[in-house]
Amino acid sequence: MHDLVRELAIFQSKKESFCAIYDDTHGVLQVGLAPRRISVLQCNNGIQSSIDASRLHTFIAFNTCMVSFSWYSFIPSASKYLAVLDLSGLPIETIPSSVGELFNLRCLCLDDTNVKELPKSITKLHNLQTLTLKRTKSLKLPQGFSKLKKLRHLHIWKLLDATYRSLNNWDSMEPFDGIWNLKELQSLHEIRATKAFIEKLGNLSQLKSLSISRVRSSHCTQLCNSLSKMQHLTRLHIRSSNKDELLLLDKLSLQNPLEKLDLIGQLSEGTLRCPFFSTHGIQLLQMELSWCHLIQSPLVWLSGLSNLTELRLTRAYTGQQLNFHGKWFSKLKKIVLWDLSQVNKICIHEGALVSLEYIHIYGLNELRDLPIGIEFLNSVKEAYFTRMHSDFVRNLKMGKLNHIPKVYWSTQGK
Repeated sequence: MHDLVRELAIFQSKKESFCAIYDDTHGVLQVGLAPRRISVLQCNNGIQSSIDASRLHTFIAFNTCMVSFSWYSFIPSASKYLAVLDLSGLPIETIPSSVGELFNLRCLCLDDTNVKELPKSITKLHNLQTLTLKRTKSLKLPQGFSKLKKLRHLHIWKLLDATYRSLNNWDSMEPFDGIWNLKELQSLHEIRATKAFIEKLGNLSQLKSLSISRVRSSHCTQLCNSLSKMQHLTRLHIRSSNKDELLLLDKLSLQNPLEKLDLIGQLSEGTLRCPFFSTHGIQLLQMELSWCHLIQSPLVWLSGLSNLTELRLTRAYTGQQLNFHGKWFSKLKKIVLWDLSQVNKICIHEGALVSLEYIHIYGLNELRDLPIGIEFLNSVKEAYFTRMHSDFVRNLKMGKLNHIPKVYWSTQGK
């Protein structure tokens, strides 16, 4: 956008009270008296009481130090037009019960807050379509939450391991009574697997994105059956209950091709050879295999996923070599290899990974030399080699990566 056009757009938005940016860093504010949308960049002294919030449609707080009373008092129940309330990152522990009077609210975001419990009054928000509580303290929803029939997106999970190196690095919510009656749900993250929930999962026929955790071997047959009834599913994340629990997904079959698939947990050697990958795998764009402990290299079977653009392998393979043969992964732009503890050799043949732009190798302690053929990767813009053996770093410094604009490396323990 040209600077002149940008200035004109800002001027017109202020004139029409379309949106406003609140920033009292220097004690000067450029906010109209009755804005419809407010983005708070900095709020050191509390929001001015002279601002009329009665016409407010959207309130987004970017200032993570903003004190709770600033927005409590600023957004009264009289804000009947408020549709979007985003308090992500604020150091708040409670939500006032008056939030239930914002009957027009469609989106409530409480990510990265300290909220431990939602008020019962939230069940009055019959127009609510999106609720997110990512990386928060709360995993429970008040009784009667299933009354919110218009809900489309429900994202709730609690971070347990900030290093993301454990199988269950976050905790998920328990299925609540009547969750399968939320017929308009399009995305659900992250829900614990229970026998009762999996049996009725097929009722959520509008789901496009699903993350389900604590899956046991005994759940898998019914889970595959329920997933087969979903006509719109495009993103699927399945996480086992523990590192020894086997995910039996050889019978997985879906009506709609997936764009993203994450399988977190031990897999049988035949899973990647099952019909699902030959029939639907061609449409996959992103894939993650973690904690699978496969004896055979998964690359042999994944190489047939010709449209794959992102691939992540974390503790997925117990062998010693990874080979990328010519013409494999021609559209792959990003690859992440984490904690493949036995891999001591990576070979990239000419003609493989021709579109790769980003590579991250983390914690491959047995790898002492750069991947053979890395000089063929002319499209790579960023390369990260983290927590590697000192011999690897010594070889890396010999100038073999001059064709890559951005390179970062570190040894074990750093």
